[in-house]
Amino acid sequence: MSGSLRVWGIGTARTLRPHWALAELGIEYETRDILPRTRGMEDRDFLKVSQRGKIPILESGDMVIGESGAILFHLADRYRETIELSPVAGSDQRAEFDDVCLFVLTEIDAPLYVIRRHLGLQDVYGESPVAVLAARDYFLRQVSELEKRLGDGDEFLMGPKFSVADILFSSCLGWAAFIGIDLSSRLTDYQTQVTLRAAYRKAARKNFSAEAQSAMRYQQGEVAQLRL
Repeated sequence: MSGSLRVWGIGTARTLRPHWALAELGIEYETRDILPRTRGMEDRDFLKVSQRGKIPILESGDMVIGESGAILFHLADRYRETIELSPVAGSDQRAEFDDVCLFVLTEIDAPLYVIRRHLGLQDVYGESPVAVLAARDYFLRQVSELEKRLGDGDEFLMGPKFSVADILFSSCLGWAAFIGIDLSSRLTDYQTQVTLRAAYRKAARKNFSAEAQSAMRYQQGEVAQLRL
């Protein structure tokens, strides 16, 4: 199996996701340490795989997937004999799972990227404190909807079993904390719990190297000036 899978990209909440899923599954794979908005994005081998200018990328033989959600859905279905990280396709549970995951990607991840564009990437997208603060408020409203799923004592978003939904949600909570957004005690407890997993720690060591952390802090800029 080693060498048959390759993940391009480290350093962000989105690149963390495939590394975490593969660690949960215990699948061996190759990592290419490409950081966003660096010269690594011009790597000749990387451009042969994808010219989107985005990471992460999952490469498996002739198959190339470039959306983190799609990568996780594929890995969960392809390797479900190892660990079930998603309900079976076609089931009622899968429909609920898909709903939660897509909600995270469209309503929670998206406003965080608005903040990244107008706070950390001002030279590209322009400075807009109004857009940043509006995105922060939107994020907090939407994240409270998923907090309700944890209010009945469930350990994870889909109940007692850890799933891809938790990888997606936790990566967003970590992203929010990184840019200075204060979370409720319930969400902080949840985040602490899921990031104690051995698979998370393994993935985090790979994804958040010292070089990656330094580069992303530089790109993100001074969050403290807005005190999100």
